[in-house]
Amino acid sequence: IPQISYASTAPELSDPGRYEFFSRVVPPDSYQAQAMVAVVRALGWSYVSTLASEGNYGESGVEAFVQSSREAGGLCIAQSIKIPREPKPGEFAKVIGRLMETSTARGVVLFANEDDIRRVLEAATLANLSGHFSWVGSDSWGAKMAPVQGLEDAADGAITILPKRASVPGFDEYFTSRSLENNRRNLWFHEFWEDDFNCRL
Repeated sequence: IPQISYASTAPELSDPGRYEFFSRVVPPDSYQAQAMVAVVRALGWSYVSTLASEGNYGESGVEAFVQSSREAGGLCIAQSIKIPREPKPGEFAKVIGRLMETSTARGVVLFANEDDIRRVLEAATLANLSGHFSWVGSDSWGAKMAPVQGLEDAADGAITILPKRASVPGFDEYFTSRSLENNRRNLWFHEFWEDDFNCRL
């Protein structure tokens, strides 16, 4: 069954041998990683740490960032830290402690989920290190408020990446005008209709 995703950014989904019927309308994380390298270089940083949530998104993102930084040259990775999928109590304090082991690498590149980002910022605040780190965050952080609400001092100055978004003229009008009468070619539309209107056809 062909699939078109609006949010799946994992680089391996670009492999047509494994995912022959998959397409997406967002760029893979490898493009995001290249943009993050460009941001880091534009800021004149040459020594950064990376921080990733354990799992496909975080680890693949950091791997793509490291690869892009090697290709670009002039950038040294102080350390790469992985946040466990199920962190134990005190885990985020340890993460901040590890980042402080290379305290001159004040730039930290984050490929992490929203909850992990929030907990890293909380740990930085508790360690009285608000403002010490300069964060470059991936699209999971993007323009969202939830990860930083109440932690603005720790997040101050962060730069986050977000794929360009644009409205397609006429799409909303077209989409909301679809009905059972004018959308017979979509075999799954009646299932959507039943679910959306909580009815049986």
